[in-house]
Amino acid sequence: MRKIRQISGMLALLCGLLFLQPLRSAAEEVAFVLKVTGEAQVKSAKSDWTALKKGARLHNQDQIRTGPNALVAIVFLDDKTMMKIRSDSEVRIETTRGEKGLHKRVLMEMGQMWSKVVPGRGGFQLETPSSVAAVKGTEFYGLIDENGETVIIGIEGIIQLYNQLGSVLVKAGETGRAAKKGEPQVGPSTEYEDWAAEDEIQELDLEYQNDAGEKKHLKIRYTK
Repeated sequence: MRKIRQISGMLALLCGLLFLQPLRSAAEEVAFVLKVTGEAQVKSAKSDWTALKKGARLHNQDQIRTGPNALVAIVFLDDKTMMKIRSDSEVRIETTRGEKGLHKRVLMEMGQMWSKVVPGRGGFQLETPSSVAAVKGTEFYGLIDENGETVIIGIEGIIQLYNQLGSVLVKAGETGRAAKKGEPQVGPSTEYEDWAAEDEIQELDLEYQNDAGEKKHLKIRYTK
């Protein structure tokens, strides 16, 4: 009887640890909001939609949506990967921690985004209803156009754009397209709006808390 009680206690403790692990992961600060113009909102695992402000800390599974004429700029705390979200967009950020840092999944239901991904770290994926763009270290635009197609515009580096029907590599100066029921295509980029390009350089020293509860500092330089 004593052995049964001991085993039951160990099982209860193990279940408790497994239950708490996602909470710990969700509590980790994964990104910092550098800029908000116009109206933007954030939704977390613990709260409904609230106004998103400059200086906010973002966590795993947070959702962001932007209104007309809005812009949100964020930096991921593990490797300084930058991301900007344009007006009339909705994204969800999901992260998992690996040996080289956070693996970042950005799930975009609608809208436009830009990112400059630091190479050699945890990895970055943009996922839309029609495709996945896997990024190893590059600068690119991603958007869902008026026909529901995913459009990837390569600025620097290489992006793999794929869905169930095929895969293409999008390089600098190229544009990839993927429809829900079509094989991805790639070709030379034509004119596009370089809306994320800005000039004013700012420096920032951030303090944040990692998943172990430790306070860390991160120095970044970014365009305002």
